[in-house]
Amino acid sequence: MKRRFFTRAMLDRLKGIFTRNVGLKIIALVFALLLWAYVLVALNPVRSKSIDGVPITLEGYTDLLSRNLILVDSDLGLANVEVNATITNHSDLDESRVNCRASLGTISAAGSYRLPLSATVQSNLGTVASVTPTHVTVEVDNLIVKTVPVTLVFRGALPEGYEVVSESVTSSITIEGAARYISPAVRAEAIVDLTDRTSNVEEAVDVTFYDKNDNELTVVTRSQNTPNVTVRLTLSAYKRVTVQQAVSLADDTYFTLSSEVTPGTVILYGPSETLAAIDTVSTETLVLPAEEDILSRQLSLVLPEGVSLRRGQSSLVTVSVTVTEKTGERTLDIPLTYQRMKRDLTLADGAPTFVTVVASGPERQLDQLTVDQFTAQVDLSTYGAGEWELVPVFQWSGSGRLPDLTVGLREERITVTLNSTAEPEATIAPTP
Repeated sequence: MKRRFFTRAMLDRLKGIFTRNVGLKIIALVFALLLWAYVLVALNPVRSKSIDGVPITLEGYTDLLSRNLILVDSDLGLANVEVNATITNHSDLDESRVNCRASLGTISAAGSYRLPLSATVQSNLGTVASVTPTHVTVEVDNLIVKTVPVTLVFRGALPEGYEVVSESVTSSITIEGAARYISPAVRAEAIVDLTDRTSNVEEAVDVTFYDKNDNELTVVTRSQNTPNVTVRLTLSAYKRVTVQQAVSLADDTYFTLSSEVTPGTVILYGPSETLAAIDTVSTETLVLPAEEDILSRQLSLVLPEGVSLRRGQSSLVTVSVTVTEKTGERTLDIPLTYQRMKRDLTLADGAPTFVTVVASGPERQLDQLTVDQFTAQVDLSTYGAGEWELVPVFQWSGSGRLPDLTVGLREERITVTLNSTAEPEATIAPTP
């Protein structure tokens, strides 16, 4: 019994030394590392490593272009390369350390070609065991150059009150690429969206190509970039305003002026805040003598500061002027005289003592009329006692000097009562 107990105790003691002794564990770890380093440095075995995602490149592309040929699709995908390398180099191996390529040197005409792939490892880190895929298919087309006309196309609308004042775009664009993409193109459009634009535009705009049937084309150029042209647009706020003529008469006492302006409105361009305060634009000042009748003049517009007319819009307007003499009407109360009344008659109370002369015509002649130029009278020689309707007769001494006036009496007839002044005869009574 004692012998068996001793043996078990010894075993437990030895186990404790190996499981609880930290120092011994460290010594064991160091020994293991030294042994592994020896294996790597002294033996360094070769092992295979698979590297995925290696880009496939092409050799001889410049020579291909010199033969007026071009690769249609340059995206050849990725390859998987199996590399044999020592264990110590495995950590340095990735897709950036491997070159996988195909050669275009044997291609001399357009067509489809199946090219073998080859791979190398940089810095002697290993040797290539295999490449997957083993071949790559490429499409080669003729390289051509073509000039295509370009037109500027607007989409969308500018904000209200804004307009494209001037535009500039290259009239044509030269493109170079595979014949299958370039040959069908017959025209191109540079499309500019005007929505919400209020300032000048100067930008590179991608060009859209179309074939002869107006079908949109996908054009791949030699540079692989989308062709573009520079578009320059001058934008401005605008406002249509009324033209006012600044024509007047030197003396407008007896004359009036009427005019018509052609065009009656013009469009002004300038900052929106400046235009907001402008509703009219005037012509230069023209003062006319009253003797003018009908005339036409070209006058320059006087533009407010900060605005301008559209390019090509004339700064001259035509003003047609008509000068008209003022006309009117005047009335004059003329004393009325009664002539050749019989001795035994008298005028009853209320008989008219004045008549009214009405004159119409040019005001400058009307202003020359005076009461003393007229006389008005009634001849009573043939009338006895009673109430009579009589026609006054007037005379105007100024008719020769004022020929444009029309003169007449307002009263065509007047009513006059004549009373007898004779003694009434005695009445004799009849004899009974």
